[in-house]
Amino acid sequence: MNGRECVLAAINHEEPERLPVDFGGRHTTMHRQAHENLKRYLGLKNGSEVFRQFWLQTIEIDSRVQDLLGGDVLAFCTGKPDAWDLSIDDANGTFYDEWGAGYRMPSNGYYYDYDSHPLAHVTSIAQLDDYKWPDPLDPGRYRGLRDQIAKAAGEGEKAIMMTISPAGSWEHSWTLRGPEQALLDLVGQRELYEAILDRIVEFQLAQWDQVLELVGSYIDVAALSDDLGTQVGPMISPVLYRELFKPRLMRITKLIHQKSHAKVYIHTDGSVYAFLPDLIEAGIEIINPVQTECKNMEPERLKREFGDRLTFWGAGCNTRVLEFGTPDEVRAEARHAVRTLGPGGGYVFGPIHNVQPEVPPENVVAMLETARESGRYPIRES
Repeated sequence: MNGRECVLAAINHEEPERLPVDFGGRHTTMHRQAHENLKRYLGLKNGSEVFRQFWLQTIEIDSRVQDLLGGDVLAFCTGKPDAWDLSIDDANGTFYDEWGAGYRMPSNGYYYDYDSHPLAHVTSIAQLDDYKWPDPLDPGRYRGLRDQIAKAAGEGEKAIMMTISPAGSWEHSWTLRGPEQALLDLVGQRELYEAILDRIVEFQLAQWDQVLELVGSYIDVAALSDDLGTQVGPMISPVLYRELFKPRLMRITKLIHQKSHAKVYIHTDGSVYAFLPDLIEAGIEIINPVQTECKNMEPERLKREFGDRLTFWGAGCNTRVLEFGTPDEVRAEARHAVRTLGPGGGYVFGPIHNVQPEVPPENVVAMLETARESGRYPIRES
């Protein structure tokens, strides 16, 4: 079985020949510095760094790295709109995205932080009409997309993952309003917040509709994203989630299921145990990154309670162990993930989110080598 066949078997809750690995998908790439360190460690020279998400400084993983370490997924996203260009103020370390949100690189920082929010000043629904909302159908978003994905699908070696930007409505409200104000809006200015939320969701639906018209027949996994958890529990009330976000999420998953055969995946960090039943009811079939160090996110519990309804995607190694542990400790974590989540299918191995800048390259190699060595089916449960 090739990589795509292994992924498809796993997300259909079947046991493939070997455990599929995602290294280079939408949420399993690397910080630029970590990638450079890994290439140097592997003895790979040259090769350009192509940014995946500029503000996070994540990059597209070099195909030579994937050839050495594995990677069964190709990730695609809608492109840069024609109406906006990235312009960096090097003197101040700032830039603005297409929505007008500002970002700043701190002194000696690794990523750009939020610096300003275009709708932070808004106090009424009427003011939303004064804001210039980006065009979801800007042709730049889709230029060349069909050719790229058709080529990759024709090769048939790797699963095709597709996403749009922005991929989450809750997270994008932080971009427009600011994280603190968005939280206050949930209870203090709910009518205004819902008006903003509806505009975000309509923007997403328009993009997904266009994407699915172009490449729906090629997509194996449709990737959404909305961080809902802290390290110790829900970021927002599950009751509020059911009232505000779940019905809107269902509109998106329904469209994807109507216009493709793709499984719907959501990236949501932290302790999201409390949301899993609602996400399943809303049409989510795959959960990422499975942040196992967080409260109630033990892989044994997740597999036991939700393994028949969810595919787990990630969980490869506790993030602190990956950054500060030894290669042997990383291998032990990776083996535990494989043996706990792998039996019966329903598991795609990967790092827990993007590999951070200070992660030692030998730990990345240890994690991925262990997945390959331990991931032959039938997998023995730990």
